[in-house]
Amino acid sequence: MLTKTRGIVVRNVNFKDNSVICHIYTEDFGSQQFMLHGVRNQKGNVRPSHIMPLNLVDLVFYKKENAGIQQIKELRCNPVLQTVHFNIFKNSVALFMAEIINATVTEEEQNVDLFHFLEQFIQMLDYESDKIGNYPIYFLVHLTRYLGFYPKGQYNENQVFNLNEGLFIDQAYEHINCLSPEMSKTLWQMLHTTTEHLTDIHFPRIIRANLLDQLLYYYEIHGLHGRKIKSHKVLREVMS
Repeated sequence: MLTKTRGIVVRNVNFKDNSVICHIYTEDFGSQQFMLHGVRNQKGNVRPSHIMPLNLVDLVFYKKENAGIQQIKELRCNPVLQTVHFNIFKNSVALFMAEIINATVTEEEQNVDLFHFLEQFIQMLDYESDKIGNYPIYFLVHLTRYLGFYPKGQYNENQVFNLNEGLFIDQAYEHINCLSPEMSKTLWQMLHTTTEHLTDIHFPRIIRANLLDQLLYYYEIHGLHGRKIKSHKVLREVMS
């Protein structure tokens, strides 16, 4: 059956000589894999630039039930991202986001709220002309809402965030898997700021870098299921 949907390009895997298996998170069918022929020899209607990570696309494909890989009939970028792929800082954030999505968002089921969160965040990153250092942290924190381990509890000056429990707790019960008081405060700020005020939050780079590492550890505990994230090392170098 010929079907239309919106999608977010997540990952590409070369297949044979000129074909690509493209992983796309779709608005209506969740995570899907699509076969694209003739991409790398420029004979197909889809070009490599169309399937760069985090591109927002409209696609028409032949939906076959129980098929592991679907066949695309048409694909076009909408809207075309203007800066993400051409700015080294934004591109590093984009590759990091794509790796996180690939590792955590694997269900072949519709989740419109999650799709819209990802879509809007990608467009916000594309539009942003100011500092983007807080973007990876904000993305990790708020993606947890849709993955089932959104931080719980209320923060005050005598509390820290427990990574195992996903909960703000009294410092008196602090142990090795808790964020420092300063990182706990920063996490609370990220939880309760809006995207419009994201660039208004300022904290030292060392706190940002350490919080990124700790949040990835939080993901390892609750959401990565044994997968390892590698692109954050490049992200840290570019953003330092």
